[in-house]
Amino acid sequence: MSVGLFANTQPYKKDIVFNEVTKPTLVQVALDNEIYANSSSDYRDVRLHGKSGVEGYFIRSHSPKHIVNQKRLTATSYDRENGKLTYHFKKPFDVEKIYLNIEDRNFESSVDVYSDGKLVLEKQKIFDYSNETGIRNFLLKIPKVKAKEISIVYHLDETTSFYKKYQNLREMSKYLTIKSATFSNANKVKGNFNRTEIPTQESSIDEEKKESSYIFKTDNIPFSKLYVKFKEQNFKRLGTVYLSYNGKEWKRLQNFTLFASSLSQEKNTVINFSARIKYIKLVLNNADNKSLTIDSIELVTKPSYLYFLANPNEEYALYFGDKNLTKPSYELGSLVKATDPFVKGVFGKLEKLEVEKVVEEKVSFFEAYKEQLFILGMLLAVGVLGYVAFGLLKRG
Repeated sequence: MSVGLFANTQPYKKDIVFNEVTKPTLVQVALDNEIYANSSSDYRDVRLHGKSGVEGYFIRSHSPKHIVNQKRLTATSYDRENGKLTYHFKKPFDVEKIYLNIEDRNFESSVDVYSDGKLVLEKQKIFDYSNETGIRNFLLKIPKVKAKEISIVYHLDETTSFYKKYQNLREMSKYLTIKSATFSNANKVKGNFNRTEIPTQESSIDEEKKESSYIFKTDNIPFSKLYVKFKEQNFKRLGTVYLSYNGKEWKRLQNFTLFASSLSQEKNTVINFSARIKYIKLVLNNADNKSLTIDSIELVTKPSYLYFLANPNEEYALYFGDKNLTKPSYELGSLVKATDPFVKGVFGKLEKLEVEKVVEEKVSFFEAYKEQLFILGMLLAVGVLGYVAFGLLKRG
């Protein structure tokens, strides 16, 4: 018989530091390599603690945002006879969408777009069916170009007006009144990716297979691609990526080709794949060439952030490392929007804690249930005495 005793099982802790808050405030803290190295891949062991105990949180990876840039211009020149409007930018501007502010209603036409004299869109239909269906389209989408000048030409011979009172009549309406045009792009903002250099832990050559193997211990740092740093400058090799949780059992992931040439000035030493694993092995096919020297690899990590709601005058710390725990589920992640404001926090130094595992004490059956056995004995004794007394009364 054994009895379990509760104890702390988390071996690591990091305090969280952020500016003082006066009301419940969303806090964002970037995870670091020490957390990656000592936590589970799905963060099931991570627990956030405040003064009042365990707190809700969520972890979300960074996604590069698209920032919409717009410029609204009126035409700098208008060739009425040819239906051509020209717009000039003070400096080159990325354009991929054009919205036309058209005063006319109940019409359709087709439009050409030129960027610095080059045709980029031909016979795009624009229309307004206000009286018929209420639907209109004044938006022109073009392949993204960096333009100093944009020309818009609408085809006079294809411009028609519709009037409900003349249901079967299409009246020619040569000219459109385009009051202005809004030019826009949605440029992707580059993320602030983290880079971690991992030295080669072990390398070997298999002469029979004509292969070279290189092993790297990545300590569970997540990444979306890796750069291989070669000592040599001229080569082209096929290879294979293998992954492992323990450095002994390997699983094949994918093939790759890496090359570099000082003659053509061309180079590709990046392997694109996402993983969070403890060991990586690269196997290169040398054929009859000399083995290459790989000094290290560089992992490119998309940042992940811990989010939680902080209360005034309260301190918070993150506990992690017990990978036997199950992943918690909190509602906070579904309540927070990407546009919600937050304050940034930072993690303190890694603290290693004294881990007290659940202890099982060996105790005897009688020791474990002595109170229950005592009560049972008393009940039996009362029962026996009652039986004897009943027997005596019956004889009398």
